[in-house]
Amino acid sequence: MTTTRSRAILATASRLFAEKGYSHTTTAEIAREAGVAEGTLYHHFGSKDGIFLTLFDETMEGYLAGIEAIIALGTTGRETLSAFARFHFDYVSRLKEQHLILLRDFPVHLTVAHFAVGSPQREKLDRITELFSRILARGKADGTLHLPFPARETAEMLRGSFYGNTRLKMLGLIRTPLPRLARMMEAYWLKALAPPT
Repeated sequence: MTTTRSRAILATASRLFAEKGYSHTTTAEIAREAGVAEGTLYHHFGSKDGIFLTLFDETMEGYLAGIEAIIALGTTGRETLSAFARFHFDYVSRLKEQHLILLRDFPVHLTVAHFAVGSPQREKLDRITELFSRILARGKADGTLHLPFPARETAEMLRGSFYGNTRLKMLGLIRTPLPRLARMMEAYWLKALAPPT
C-alpha cells in the first residue's frame, strides 16, 4: 500500500482531516485533491475509516520504533525515561497534523470496533504501556528510579499524563511551546521518581 497514489491519498486526507475535521471531510474531496479517482481511494483503503486507521497505524508504528530504539541504547532507566519524554514531544512536533487528527477526531465507532482487546490497534497502544513499563522496571532495577507503585500501573499513569498534555496542546488549550512542555514533563517525572536521598 505504499504506492505513489496511496501516499498522495494519505497525505491529502491527513491535511484535510487536520483542516476540516474527520467528519467534515468526504472521500470525494480527498480523491479530488489527491488527483485520483474516488474508486482508486476505495481500492487502496476501502473507506474513509480505512484511511484513518492507516494513518493511526503508521503514526503508532513510527512511535513504537522510536521507543524501542531508545530502550535498545541500554542506558539507565532514568536516562531512558528522559530520552523517552523528549522523544515523545519531538515526535508529536514532527507529526503535528497526524497527532491532531488522532487526538481530536478519533471516531467513536472506530474506537468500539478497533480497540477491543486483541485488535491490532489495541495491541499497538498496549505495546506503548509495555515499553514504558520496561523503562521504569529498568530504572527500579538499576536504582536510578524509585517506584512506589508497580511499574505497569506507574507506566499507565505517566502515559495518561503525557497523553493528556499532548491532547490539550494539540487542541490549543496549552500555550506552552512543545519543547518547553517536554522539558517540564521530563523534569516532573524525574523528580517524582527520584530515589530517596
